[in-house]
Amino acid sequence: MNRKFFGDTRDLFKFDLVRHLMKSLPELAGFAFVPMLTDTSTRGTKKSRTKTDLEHAVRSGKAGSQNQKLREQLSRLQEISGDREYLSGVSDYFSGEKILIDICGDEPFTHAGRDSYLGSVFSSFPKKALIFFDPDTGLADATVDNRHLLMQEIRQIHEHMDKNSILMIYQHFPRVSHDGFVKKRCKELEKLTGSCPLTITDNEVIFFLMAKNLKLAARLKDTLECYADTYPALYAYCAETGSSRLR
Repeated sequence: MNRKFFGDTRDLFKFDLVRHLMKSLPELAGFAFVPMLTDTSTRGTKKSRTKTDLEHAVRSGKAGSQNQKLREQLSRLQEISGDREYLSGVSDYFSGEKILIDICGDEPFTHAGRDSYLGSVFSSFPKKALIFFDPDTGLADATVDNRHLLMQEIRQIHEHMDKNSILMIYQHFPRVSHDGFVKKRCKELEKLTGSCPLTITDNEVIFFLMAKNLKLAARLKDTLECYADTYPALYAYCAETGSSRLR
């Protein structure tokens, strides 16, 4: 997660999707948010376009744009530059929705400190939760920088996750064929974890989701398809069946 983009349309998508999952899957006891905040002090200031993104989201029917309460909260949070203040605002939103939220790892995520960061998260890993890892860019096969979560780290995360939880991971699309990337990455994740990934995307960003419990995974699939039906641009894909929903 990058503070330059606090409150933008990607936050609108991710947090509205989280809300939908939590409201639709009452067997989940809470939402665990792992923000993986990057230090952007040397990368310039927040882009001014974030101030108009949410208005454009409504006009273009982007994911989350029907959620007025979230849009209003994110508009306020666009003016915030402090990490803890922003996370507090996110926490306030979910608390207002009667969703139990636990923010794990609110300190900056650094490449040198990867092991200690994840160790801290694992020390109090939640159960029966939607566990959302939010790297700045997404997944990477080999060691790169603090903008990525490594594939080998996914194995560790999956091993720590209990059978009644769901793992959710943010990914910004690389400059390759989107369909090919999704299918390739899903195969890699399934081989790595033994769980069949589900995905949902707006063709700008994608979320990978996995559940160990097959019944929970089936309910998750139905829930994602229901959400995809709400917004015309969304595409939901199930690696196990190869089926998708594209509107």
